[in-house]
Amino acid sequence: MTVFSGPPPGAIRNQPISDELKRVLQVAAEAAGIDAITINSGGQDPPGPGARRTGSTRHDHGRAADVQCAVAGTTLTFTDQSAPQAILTFVTAAAAAGANGIGAGVGYMGNRTIHVGFGTSPEDDAQLTWGAGGRSATAPQWLRDAANAGWAAPAPVQQPAHAEAKARGRFVVIARDGLKLRGGPGTNFGSEKTLPAGTELTVVERSAVDPAWVRVDLEGDGLLDGYVFAAFLAPAGPDGHHDESPGPHPDDS
Repeated sequence: MTVFSGPPPGAIRNQPISDELKRVLQVAAEAAGIDAITINSGGQDPPGPGARRTGSTRHDHGRAADVQCAVAGTTLTFTDQSAPQAILTFVTAAAAAGANGIGAGVGYMGNRTIHVGFGTSPEDDAQLTWGAGGRSATAPQWLRDAANAGWAAPAPVQQPAHAEAKARGRFVVIARDGLKLRGGPGTNFGSEKTLPAGTELTVVERSAVDPAWVRVDLEGDGLLDGYVFAAFLAPAGPDGHHDESPGPHPDDS
């Protein structure tokens, strides 16, 4: 699960982000394989005497955040010409999950910070990207393309919280020819390992991007190893027998 930190107490926008925005960021981070999100700028005080606020109303009520993404302890960076695949996937997934205001650019907030959020008010559903100067015309092309891909895609299906809890625990692989361990929740993610039938593992959580996939720990040491298709798992009982799988049953693995 992605670790969130910030915003800093001393920041002007030091208020928590909204639950809706955190869900969007969590979904996007999971899709991109991002381990940690640092919020440099979060929500801000509502207008009024003595309010701590600056710039756009997008940050009101915690509806926007300026974030940095890290993988394996390294903060991801980009240029105005290109961005690593994890950043592209993060932007696309955030847009697909409902973010409609996304800004980035070296001349905007540097080479590692991305604005992700909603409109200037709850009624503002305009889909916009921007770069230096907060202008749409300066948005990097990679940012435009990644966001547009997300806005053109259907929103991810969200699974109720109780369903995720039910999926946790020890399971055994029941696929006759083995089950591929993948880097993300889908067959579009690469696989370098096939788990033989009978392999026991721990299901840590159900994917928020595609609930048919679950994140697993193979060694029981609390470290995450990847994703598998839940339909080919069954609970591992104390006697080694199994009965039902922890997720839905789509067609392929």
